[in-house]
Amino acid sequence: MARLDNKVALITGAGSGMGRAASLLFAQEGAKVVVVDFNEENGKKVVEEIKAQGGEAAFVFADVSKAEYCKGAVDFAIETYGKIDVVFCCAGVPQKAKMIWELDESEFDRVMAVNTKSSWLMAKYSALELKKNHGSLILIGSTAAIRPRATQGLYGACKAANNNLAIGLAAELAPEARCNCINPGPTATPMLPTFVQTYNDQVADEIAGGTLLKRLVDPMDIANAALFFASDESRSITGVSILVDAGADKARGKN
Repeated sequence: MARLDNKVALITGAGSGMGRAASLLFAQEGAKVVVVDFNEENGKKVVEEIKAQGGEAAFVFADVSKAEYCKGAVDFAIETYGKIDVVFCCAGVPQKAKMIWELDESEFDRVMAVNTKSSWLMAKYSALELKKNHGSLILIGSTAAIRPRATQGLYGACKAANNNLAIGLAAELAPEARCNCINPGPTATPMLPTFVQTYNDQVADEIAGGTLLKRLVDPMDIANAALFFASDESRSITGVSILVDAGADKARGKN
């Protein structure tokens, strides 16, 4: 028996990076996957990949920074598959590498809306369904939430908010459902180059060298952590934030 047999999973930001990896893995483990993304082409490609490997999936377009789209995605999942057991809020956008005083209000609003407001909106519209099905809500934070750095202060703030939101949601979803948060370190996704002024192979090697394990995190590493939280194996774990960062956080204190 697969780890997510008979479960329906809704994943935002599922068209690329960590969301795509989680969509493919969840489907391999038996879940019916609702692929949610702003990029219709990418989202539909993921659905095709899932179907090609024998899984079941459906795509829904959504701008998860807006309430009507989040509600629509939840409604679509229930109408299509009859229920929702897992929601993985994986949608995210980077902060441009700028000091706080260099950011304008529109940049602030966009980063907070996609990275934090969307998690709240998805929780708002899926909470009662997750409680009914003893489900699991999974949020995405970042090591930047724990150790923010110059030019990424806003990004760190929104990810710290997700960590705290997960604790509050865990209390509100209890005792029927759970909520946890994953904090990725430097991950080899299309978003990684946007965090630095210049990105090339040498910079990638330097970033990897700053971790204890001397490698970038793979999107599938995040997907595996999400799979654990989505499965019944983590049924006694809620309100927890974990690091999946190749030891990047602990490397800062290494002599």
